[in-house]
Amino acid sequence: MRFSIIAGPRQRADLGQSAAEAWWNYVGDAVLAEELGYDAVYFGEHHFCFASGNSSPLTMLAAVAARTSRIRLGTSVICAPFHNPLRLAEDIAAVDIASNGRFELGIGVGSQWEEFRTFGIDPKERFGRTWEVIDILEKCLHGEETEFDHKGRYYDFPGVRWIMRPVQKRIPILWGGFGPKGVQRAAERGYHLIAPDVTGTYDRVMREHGRRPEDHLIGFVNHVSIADTWEEAFQATAEPCQWVSNQYALRPGLDGTVPPASAAVSMEAIRHGAETGEQVGFAVPNPGTVEQIIEKFLPIVRGERGLITHLGLEVRAPGTRTEDAHRTMRLFAEHVMPVLKEEAARQSAGASEENPR
Repeated sequence: MRFSIIAGPRQRADLGQSAAEAWWNYVGDAVLAEELGYDAVYFGEHHFCFASGNSSPLTMLAAVAARTSRIRLGTSVICAPFHNPLRLAEDIAAVDIASNGRFELGIGVGSQWEEFRTFGIDPKERFGRTWEVIDILEKCLHGEETEFDHKGRYYDFPGVRWIMRPVQKRIPILWGGFGPKGVQRAAERGYHLIAPDVTGTYDRVMREHGRRPEDHLIGFVNHVSIADTWEEAFQATAEPCQWVSNQYALRPGLDGTVPPASAAVSMEAIRHGAETGEQVGFAVPNPGTVEQIIEKFLPIVRGERGLITHLGLEVRAPGTRTEDAHRTMRLFAEHVMPVLKEEAARQSAGASEENPR
């Protein structure tokens, strides 16, 4: 079982926060994550929209790499259609070198209308572009040829001379998507999944190809807040989670259609979601005391909600105070993580006894 900090670094300009302040808050969280024993930290990417402040996750990870020595560093996710694949491959290799082989590539198709409009990319091309980008990344980062040509539907690169070899012989690739077609292709290639296997497609296809999905990373982000009381934990994250939920609820669709104001998520709905676990918005908070958080996550570790091998925690929804985010990180690492690790080991041992290799 892996325990990671997964962050969508976003600037709260409406609260007077600068891009620089937001940047260094998230870098500081990552450095603390290593000190507390988390396994990995991941940063997301978006452009030209509410997610201002995290348009350069690879650069942010390089800053973290210079301040850490052990923790794994990944993207959650790179929005592939907006990148030149060769430049992206070079930057990935550079971050892997800067971190001495600690980089992991979470990659997906992108989701924000503003990004496609401003970059001049047709949203209908997002899946085709993404998988062609991945093919080029594989050829650059993991191929044996140092000189090659690429001519595809979207990209034409003659005379590529590849010199930026990463430290890792194979950089882990995590597919960041929920749709069955993308998940199936990721499973066919043996990639990890930075999402839950909501349809069971990943498990089925992995096993059809002779792979054990339980040996791969499967899991998504959970908005967590821990304090002495449930109410204190809720208040620390409620407004930030409502803000994020409304940025998603009110965003234009990929055709540019703007949702009505009535689509906004109320604070009453956020509280209801926190109390019941109902998915009332994009960022449903999981507040509680140490004991309540353990009780909430034990069924996940036991596989009662499907196979999960990777617990990602978001502790700083935009607008969260640093003292609240760091309190959650410390309490989870010191009191929750040991219990969940023990349970995960017990589950793994039981599965090995039932299904010996």
